[in-house]
Amino acid sequence: MRRTSRALTRLYDEALAPVGITVTQFSVMRTLSRLERPGLVELAEATAHEKSALWRTIQPLVKKGWIAAAAEKGARGQKLSLTPAGREVLSDAMPHWRTAQARVAETLGPREAALIALLAEVEAHV
Repeated sequence: MRRTSRALTRLYDEALAPVGITVTQFSVMRTLSRLERPGLVELAEATAHEKSALWRTIQPLVKKGWIAAAAEKGARGQKLSLTPAGREVLSDAMPHWRTAQARVAETLGPREAALIALLAEVEAHV
């Protein structure tokens, strides 16, 4: 499973390279685009990341101006959001991600749904 995971990561990273992000960054940005200014803990739960690892993933995106991290009055921690530049990067990345996704779907064929269900079951019980 780990070897397959690394192979898939490599495939997606190569597909997203022209945009300048990794698949992990893409996933975080995509999840962030769906949430309403989450804190780090909420985003970590939504992406199944450990907080410190997630923060290390986010920091380069903050430095590039693609994610805003700002404290809100009366709230603990910082609230995160995609900036307009981040939304543009995510939009630019989508066709590349879809191409990689189509390649995986083509490889799996009709077994794709069963594999996704099995992986979800493993994730729920581990």
